Amino acid sequence: MYAQTMDQKVVQLTVIGTGEPLLRMQKRLSCAAAELGLSLQIDIDKNPEVWGLTYGQTPAVMAQGKCLLSGLKRTEEIVTILRTWLAENTSDSLGNAR
Repeated sequence: MYAQTMDQKVVQLTVIGTGEPLLRMQKRLSCAAAELGLSLQIDIDKNPEVWGLTYGQTPAVMAQGKCLLSGLKRTEEIVTILRTWLAENTSDSLGNAR
């Protein structure tokens, strides 16, 4: 996805999982991003073992090699998690995550 405006933050995430839970997580991330005014670049990985996770821990969302969340969370929880992560990891004047 491309940022709609110059001040819109672009965040790269990797979603790990398969099937319907993966699709639900993608939808919830999109809703959370819209609420926060973010543009997401989402990569999909269907092999949790590569990340040191089990299938029971999926869907999971990774950012900068760290697990932001594991399991299917409510959109409101995802908004809170992303907002906290952004506050801790945003560095430049455009607001792009490091």
